[in-house]
Formats: sequence, C-alpha cells, structure tokens
Amino acid sequence: MNTIKEPKKFWLSDIDEILASLFLALIVIFSGYGVITRYFLNSPSAWVEEVCVVFFIWFTFLASSALCKNNELIRIDYLLTKIPTKVANFIDGIIQPLIMIFCLAFMIYLGFKLLPMSKMRFTPGLQISYIYIYSIIPISALFMLFYEIRKIIYHIKINRG
Repeated sequence: MNTIKEPKKFWLSDIDEILASLFLALIVIFSGYGVITRYFLNSPSAWVEEVCVVFFIWFTFLASSALCKNNELIRIDYLLTKIPTKVANFIDGIIQPLIMIFCLAFMIYLGFKLLPMSKMRFTPGLQISYIYIYSIIPISALFMLFYEIRKIIYHIKINRG
C-alpha cells in the first residue's frame, strides 16, 4: 500500500500562530489598561492606542499566515461544486496555490520595497520607526509562500502516487 504522508512540520510552522495569539492577548491587555486609566483613573495613557495599532497590524498579518497554512483563507467554493471533481481538484490543488504564489511574490517584493521608505517615518507618540511596523508584510508573505509551495508539492505527490 503506497500512501503519501502529510508534509512534515517545518520547525517554525507554529510561530505565526503563537505570535498572532500573543499579539491578540497583548491587544486585549493593553486596551483594558487604557480603559482603566482613562475612565477610572482619569489619566489616559497616550501610548496605549499606538501600541495596540502596531500589535493589531502584526496580529493581522501573522493570523493571515496561519490561515493560509491551515487552508482557511476565503475562496469561492460554489464554483468548485459545479464543475467536475477532477477539474475542481486540479484548480484547488494547483491553480489556486499558483495564483496565491503570484500574489505573494508581489507582496514580498513590494513589502521589501516599502521598508527603506518607512525607515524615516516614526509614530507620533512613541517615535517607533515604521520599518519595524511594516516589516511584518514581507515576513508573513514569506511564511504564506512557504505554505503554498508545500501545498502544491503535497498535491502533486498525492495525485502521482
């Protein structure tokens, strides 16, 4: 019996989920702190909103990477149910990841192109360079690219064997 195993886990394959969860927890904690200082202590902290926005940006891109890994990104399944199964499997296994890789290549390229431009911009309150904020764009795209290539290889192995 010739069975194809699931792809081996990459040693960093859970880092996006762990970091996304951490940033979401920090957003909740800091938002709660901001509410307490503003409404109960009458001493609002200006830095809280800025930190929460940065954490939200990082959370969004890392969560997108985790969704890509788990094949939970938005797609239109209605079309795949109306065409023959073999064609649907081909589209789902090869075409969809290739389109995703094409989009991710632009995301990586433009993300790295954005970084030098953001080096001289700083957040108003904490003076954090935007290079640290926007660096998550190419990082998450690299993770997603890795996951999509792994899906294509897995799909080819399944259909060949």
